[in-house]
Amino acid sequence: MYPRKWISGILVSVFFLTGCSTSQSTQIKEMNRGSLPVIKVIGDSEQALAAFRIQEPSIQKKFGVRLEYHYPQRLSDNLEDFLFASHDSYDIYVLFPAKIPQYVERNMLLPLDRFTAHDPTLNDVMPIYRKLYMNYANHDYGMVYDGDAHLLFYRKDIFDRFKDEYRQKYGQDLRPPRTWKEYDRIARFLTRDLDGDGKIDIYGTASFGGDAKRYIWFAERYLSMGGRYFDEKMNPLIDQPKGVQALKDWINLKDSGATPPEAMYDWIDLNNAFLHGKTAMVVQWSDTSRFSFDKAHWGSQIEGKVGWTLVPGENPGSPRGGVWIGRVLAISSQSKQPDKAWQIIQYLTSPEISKQAVTSLDTINDPYRQSHFTIQGKGAFPSAEINRDFLATVKQSLLNTNADLMIPGGWEYMQVLDRNIGLALIHKLSPEQALRSTVAEWNKITDKYGRAEQEKHYERWLRCLEEVRQK
Repeated sequence: MYPRKWISGILVSVFFLTGCSTSQSTQIKEMNRGSLPVIKVIGDSEQALAAFRIQEPSIQKKFGVRLEYHYPQRLSDNLEDFLFASHDSYDIYVLFPAKIPQYVERNMLLPLDRFTAHDPTLNDVMPIYRKLYMNYANHDYGMVYDGDAHLLFYRKDIFDRFKDEYRQKYGQDLRPPRTWKEYDRIARFLTRDLDGDGKIDIYGTASFGGDAKRYIWFAERYLSMGGRYFDEKMNPLIDQPKGVQALKDWINLKDSGATPPEAMYDWIDLNNAFLHGKTAMVVQWSDTSRFSFDKAHWGSQIEGKVGWTLVPGENPGSPRGGVWIGRVLAISSQSKQPDKAWQIIQYLTSPEISKQAVTSLDTINDPYRQSHFTIQGKGAFPSAEINRDFLATVKQSLLNTNADLMIPGGWEYMQVLDRNIGLALIHKLSPEQALRSTVAEWNKITDKYGRAEQEKHYERWLRCLEEVRQK
């Protein structure tokens, strides 16, 4: 038995030795990390890079590289404004698939065919993401990383609370809307002053009013009415009666007071409005489902009160919702380490690692592999039953869906539409004026890329979209 003072001395010595060793070890690790080759990753937002950060220690250990992140400061900022102003080069791009044509035209992306041709896990990728979002002009340019899909989210408790009143007023059950006409009526009906103080406590709905992505909320209405962007000769159809009606209906809903006044929400704002109990229903990307259970990050006040279903459609059999935006990982044509970049991409998007990302509260990644839809426990939810219902709903939404326009200038067409819709929503233009202006600008874009070539690209895109809808 050692005397107490010896034990104390030994403990003190061990403490100092350990502390010194730990400090030196940390310094050595940092020095070693600093000497590692750097892989520069650039994405549209910090949120889009969350899956990289989670796997960063494993990537460093497995591939012997250090990741360096670049992104605009705000989610609503345009990545290209940041990218082209930086005068820097990168290795991996996190891109919206609809922007792939724009990058290919600038010779910024490396074709991935030599990598994807030997990746057996690509058979596990859902056809709509594999065929539409990875491939452009007969080459693979991106590996799918985030399978965004739109769903309709609604407050089950609010629907239940007012079901009797709704039946008495309309002679119908209050259920999640299947058509846009039902959606608009329910949104108006559920806009409420709940405590009688003369102020609205909950709005029927809200939508994306901020720049860049509001075109989606219009397109879902318009395309479900049987609308098309162009005819076979690339003449725009957006200003025809279906387009005007779709935009009028949206504006009328906003003007009715059923949405928060003057709200030009982006994705975060729209999530917060719903998760903080300010709206009764909302069309959003599918990760809102798991965020509804997240009090720590999102401050959800509606845990366990949310249901989800397909986005409304106007006609029976019409496409509903869409795999809008999404994200792929692409390799810069200027990268000096393309093989290493692919190893990282392949690791992050592998079935095992990607499944961790699409069930995490720390990421914004959504399911895109067949294996993501295999029920294994509760996933990101409190129970396996909820997880099963969520995955079944997402999978159903992919069967007859819409998608972003993957043709040369596709993103330009949509941003023109987006800008003019924004002016119509604030009554700077009438719906007719907004869509006529869109047509005029679309024709200029088509002429810039060549009308005959655009006809071929558009026809090919329509054919591909129809093929994946049937799988």
